[in-house]
Amino acid sequence: MPKQRIFGLDLLKALAAFFVVLYHVGMVDLGYREGVYYYPTLTQVLWLFCACGVPLFFMINGALTVSRHYDLKKTAVKAGRLLLVALFWGAVAMFLYNATHDENKPFTIETLYYYWFLFSLAYFYVISFVIGHLPDWCRWVVVAALLVFPFLTNMIWDFIILLNPEMTLPSWGHVGLFTMYGLVYLYVGDFLMHHRCNRSLVIIGGIVGLALLSVEATAVVNSTHAQFEGGNYCFPTVGALLLSISLFVLLKDWNVNNSFCRRVVAFLGNNALGIYIFHLLLMMVYGFVIRTWFPSMSGLSVHPIVVILIAFVYMLASAAISELIRRSPLALLLRL
Repeated sequence: MPKQRIFGLDLLKALAAFFVVLYHVGMVDLGYREGVYYYPTLTQVLWLFCACGVPLFFMINGALTVSRHYDLKKTAVKAGRLLLVALFWGAVAMFLYNATHDENKPFTIETLYYYWFLFSLAYFYVISFVIGHLPDWCRWVVVAALLVFPFLTNMIWDFIILLNPEMTLPSWGHVGLFTMYGLVYLYVGDFLMHHRCNRSLVIIGGIVGLALLSVEATAVVNSTHAQFEGGNYCFPTVGALLLSISLFVLLKDWNVNNSFCRRVVAFLGNNALGIYIFHLLLMMVYGFVIRTWFPSMSGLSVHPIVVILIAFVYMLASAAISELIRRSPLALLLRL
């Protein structure tokens, strides 16, 4: 019997995948000018939604897996499969990178860590299994500790830097304990999946989260004097957490009766992993074509609406490739 799909979670997967693709596409002028005090533009503020891409993926995985209480064998199989998928496609990515660039990167553990999200999810499954055999309160002690560092410490630093832009922003805070911040999103996703929240408060929380991310952009740009990196840098921040929670709660129970809409969303949700993997490979090919035949277009900035359309094209093309592979003998390489 085929597994019944949850429209809201498929929609969240599609949205998360789109945010990740949009963030990687770039090509949009986010308003930074050298030597000028930076204030976030409307485009920059809207682009901060990309900070929710990976957090939403962690939350969806938490909603689908944490409460299942996998035994040791199941945990080992899932973690092992994640590592296999990450290593295989990481090797493909490095091969393609070397084929499309003048410089060659060696095949090391560091370069094969290309799809870091999958590696993180693998050891989160193991950590979650261990915590699952401890008293329930242990899970929330871990979450509370991670909310202090790096989430709260990052927010404090953001405001310190905002008021003292000559200070140097510490890089250790935004590393997020080797992506351990993802455990917060994993467990919060599980909690929100089984509890109802006041939608008005959730919406207010999302607005506050977006405002905090805007503060983050202002602080980082004026401290580092470089264009704000609004993706990886934001994941372990209170702003990204609040905004991700808001999107998750507002969409997880959403449903539609239109059969075409349901099929499209199910298609994208079912191929979210493929979108994550293949859009980066497609971008390498695109970059090679541009550098080789249209060098004047390298580093080109275009209108935000055009960038959004480009991201949709990458997303749909990646989903189509994923669907073809999932129907082939290589399907195991896209199954978690």
